[in-house]
Amino acid sequence: MNQGPDRIDYRESADITEVHASVQREKPEPSADVTPMPLWLTGLCAGAMVWAGTYFGVFHGGLSATVYNEYESSPAVLFPQPQKVGGKAAGTEAPQSLALVGKGVYSQYCVACHQTAGTGVAGQFPPLAKSEWVTGSEKRLIAILLKGAQGPMTVLGETHTYSGNMVGWEGQLSAKKIAAVATYIRQSWGNTAPEISEAKVTAAKKEFAAQTAQLTEAQLLQIPADATLPDEAGAPTPPAAGTGSAAPAVAAPATGSPDLMAEGKKNYMMICVACHQPTGMGLPSVFPPIAKTPYVNGSPERFASIILKGNSGPFTIDGKAYNQIMPGQETALTDQKVAAIMTYVRASFGNNSGPVTPEVVAAARKKYADRKTPWTQAELDAWKDDAPAEAAK
Repeated sequence: MNQGPDRIDYRESADITEVHASVQREKPEPSADVTPMPLWLTGLCAGAMVWAGTYFGVFHGGLSATVYNEYESSPAVLFPQPQKVGGKAAGTEAPQSLALVGKGVYSQYCVACHQTAGTGVAGQFPPLAKSEWVTGSEKRLIAILLKGAQGPMTVLGETHTYSGNMVGWEGQLSAKKIAAVATYIRQSWGNTAPEISEAKVTAAKKEFAAQTAQLTEAQLLQIPADATLPDEAGAPTPPAAGTGSAAPAVAAPATGSPDLMAEGKKNYMMICVACHQPTGMGLPSVFPPIAKTPYVNGSPERFASIILKGNSGPFTIDGKAYNQIMPGQETALTDQKVAAIMTYVRASFGNNSGPVTPEVVAAARKKYADRKTPWTQAELDAWKDDAPAEAAK
């Protein structure tokens, strides 16, 4: 570097213009000022929020995982179809066929058990493909869909005891949806049976109104194979061949009123289902089953006392040991609710015992009011309805 005695760089320019130019080339110092969002970007964000809210309002599906599916939404609200010359008015859609609606219902409610191909699961859930229960009597099929089925059944010529009880869909699905899913399975996987109308399902609901428990094969076979149901025109059900009279109704066990059963099912699903499961089969090695057990179908007083006070200690049911504590529900449930649960359980899961009145529960509550501990299996096995007061201790 060429420097003088004063260590001055003589190559530096003394031109003030060049000095100012170099200063102007420097970037400005950072500032704390806030730059507002452009108006066009604000408008774009507002439009996106409006669109998102509208889309959610149309396609929310009731915010229910058990209800939402593409068949419940109506995209025509936002995206109407253009009107064709000589066609329907703009914004209208051709109605879906009953089988197409049924496919959506099947995919939501049935496919987990009976599978996409209608083959079922060996040893657990029966097949629907070419099954005589599907393609045969329409009245039998609708009865199964409405009330459910349980126990051993002969399907495709082979008798199986399927481990999964089929629940009835009468309380969850409308008559139209039941007709739709029945039509879909009767016309899929090689099945070629006629469709079933909504009017037939409505007629079946009235005919089987007294049936509250799941149906067995023996009960279903009481329905003649050629029995039909009234159609939209109200045609009467033809008589069974060779009888000259209307087909007999399915024999129903003595159960409580529909309102009591509905209340019992609702309370069971809120309070009991986590342990004893929707099928009443409990959880293996954890919670015992309540299907076809003497503690359910035996003494109503004993059953009521179990619900009120609970039970503890080792329990053996059907040769299997359980060792969990069932908490008593006497402070949480009224006599009416306990009676409703008992009535529902005693008429479900293969149980065929009679209804229980609130008076029975009230008497058990009063009789064992002083008892502070849950029941043991030894006490319950030695139960007598006229047990002395010492049992309350």
